[in-house]
Amino acid sequence: MKLWIARDKDGGLYLYNYEPCKNKISGRFTCCIKPNGEWSEEYELNSHLLPEVTFENSPQKVRLEIVKEEEE
Repeated sequence: MKLWIARDKDGGLYLYNYEPCKNKISGRFTCCIKPNGEWSEEYELNSHLLPEVTFENSPQKVRLEIVKEEEE
């Protein structure tokens, strides 16, 4: 599953199901409406996660993957 992650200028970290739009004036990312009329959803994450994600290098595409543990 491909998702997007972005950090607002104030340090808030969010996960999106579509690429968010950067608002350089407000310092926030916003959900964007897609051509099919569907809105991107936003999920707040713990702001201490992923310190390498900054406002300047956001948004970044990420992949969520379920990894099954091997049986012993």
